[in-house]
Amino acid sequence: MKKWLIREPVGKEDAEKLGNLPDLVRYLLFYRGIKTQDEAEKFLNPDYEAHLHDPFDMLGMNKAVDRILQAIKNDERIIIYGDYDADGVCSSVIICEFLKKIGFENYHIHIPDRHKDGYGLTLEVIDEFIEQNTKLLVTFDCGITDVEEVAKANSNGIDVIITDHHLVQGKVPNAFAIVDAKQKDDRYPFDMLCGAGVSFKLVQALVDKAGKDLKIAPGWEKWLLDLVAIATIADMVPLVDENRTLTYFGLKVLKRYRRQGISAFLKKLKINPAHINEGDIGFMIAPRVNIASRMEHANTSFELLSTESEEEANWIVGRLEELNNSRKKIVENILKEVFLKFDKEKPEIVFIGNQNWHPGVLGIAANRLIDKYNCPVFLWGKGESVDFKGSCRALAESGLNLVDLMNEIPDGILIGAGGHALAGGFTIREGQIENLEKGLIEAYRKAPKNETGEVVLNIDKRLSIDDINWSIYSMVEKLEPFGVENPAPVFLFSNIEIDNIKKFGNGGIHLQLDFKKSDNKIVPAIGFFIANEEKFNLQKGDKIDLVASIEKSTFRNIPELRLRIVDLRRVNL
Repeated sequence: MKKWLIREPVGKEDAEKLGNLPDLVRYLLFYRGIKTQDEAEKFLNPDYEAHLHDPFDMLGMNKAVDRILQAIKNDERIIIYGDYDADGVCSSVIICEFLKKIGFENYHIHIPDRHKDGYGLTLEVIDEFIEQNTKLLVTFDCGITDVEEVAKANSNGIDVIITDHHLVQGKVPNAFAIVDAKQKDDRYPFDMLCGAGVSFKLVQALVDKAGKDLKIAPGWEKWLLDLVAIATIADMVPLVDENRTLTYFGLKVLKRYRRQGISAFLKKLKINPAHINEGDIGFMIAPRVNIASRMEHANTSFELLSTESEEEANWIVGRLEELNNSRKKIVENILKEVFLKFDKEKPEIVFIGNQNWHPGVLGIAANRLIDKYNCPVFLWGKGESVDFKGSCRALAESGLNLVDLMNEIPDGILIGAGGHALAGGFTIREGQIENLEKGLIEAYRKAPKNETGEVVLNIDKRLSIDDINWSIYSMVEKLEPFGVENPAPVFLFSNIEIDNIKKFGNGGIHLQLDFKKSDNKIVPAIGFFIANEEKFNLQKGDKIDLVASIEKSTFRNIPELRLRIVDLRRVNL
């Protein structure tokens, strides 16, 4: 059970430092680390010119730009090598849009197969590039760990530029240039860009340095921000500082309905582009962009985002929707197996797999499990892959670093592992599954973490159902877009009576609770994938304490205020 903590009131002196803003806005800003009027102005009113950092402040940027411009001038063969997830695909489309804009054609896109090739460069693919007489290889959203592969490219006359945003681990590849703000000596003011953010900064630098010669109008790169917004939200990097500005303006580009693939998606999903928000991207668009690499190949998503054909876009959207429906069924079957094993015991870690499980969907399943079990989740499978592969997830409140944890596993068990502190992937050597489980449990017991194991839910403020109106929503809306490190504000509604209950979605997996205001108007509260959980087995007339965020629904193009369920408890009478 989560521990609920209601934030303390903001002192008068601290509130006054935030200037002449509504009390609720000042309160919400204060608890998101915004403490001064200048900081509030920057946060609430992003400015493209003022709030983006100079791309040339990033270590390696000058060198990378000069080498790319040289390759363009000399018509050298360029390989664009992007990762297979939504971030990598968006990164690749961004640089390719630039090359198309200037009329450069001597390049090739290579996105690896998630299941056959795995993450990053391989020695085999370097051989292919050598045969193609490649002179320049540029990676996007990958490459920072590929020491051996870069060395082979170098020895065969291929210059390598790495653009990445992942942590530098151990030895650094001897690339011609590395653009990754997480490098040791990098002085860039913000090191939490996603891969597409780095790709955008590269294009921004190319336009700044040679736009006039290449006949690109200043600011043209802004039209690429829709891709940056999708990737930033999909990759769950902090939505603060430069990421906030990029996403803020990226949403504005998305509303302009310019990209055929996105237009087709919005029509299929019945999303009005005028109302598109970060929730639509995070829950509807990004998962479908990601699904291609999980179930087939990411080339499908690349074509979706780059096609100029309405007919092709519609076909791809239909195909991705088929894949997404298949993915849902696979994930549900995985969850059922996990529930059978662990529902009668509280595990230290969830470690389970099946050689028939599709590795591409394990991260999705793990995300669904971490809240339920309040512990790290490690899932593995093989499907049609050559090796056993897995995904792992951990709660932010755990204080755990999954990459560090996997680095403690004895040699000979894992072929490879990596990712982020709270989300990672791994490949298991044949016959080492039991040893991996033992090694993970042992490493977990020794790992630095929140020893209490208590998950704290910070509640911004108490409200009543009668407080739900457009005025209060307009104050909450000022803090959008929401995401990591800028979560949607959550409020406590105490002792409220359920007026009606409805289950909806595929097999009734989603839940809607209706509450009646004093003027008899109904406020709905919805929760996805929770209808079948025991604590949500409720009846009309039950009284509950509800923790929820406030959001605007535009279903069927009818604006409506509703609540998004975060947690609830029955009121003991």
